[in-house]
Amino acid sequence: MTGTGLDHDDTVYCDIQMPLTRGRELLELVNALRESQAHPLLDKVFEYMQDELSTSIDIVENPPTWGLWCQ
Repeated sequence: MTGTGLDHDDTVYCDIQMPLTRGRELLELVNALRESQAHPLLDKVFEYMQDELSTSIDIVENPPTWGLWCQ
């Protein structure tokens, strides 16, 4: 809102859930896109996506033992 004194935040958020196999495939795609350097303005976004996907995949494949007492 221009002129209202409120800060304008144009940040876009994306929270997507998918099966493990699709997560691996998406990670491969993001890796390829980042390595291609065809979209330099998205490099940091690709880096964040790689980190989020890698972490999520690792948690599914190797569930932490510290949370077992909550089940």
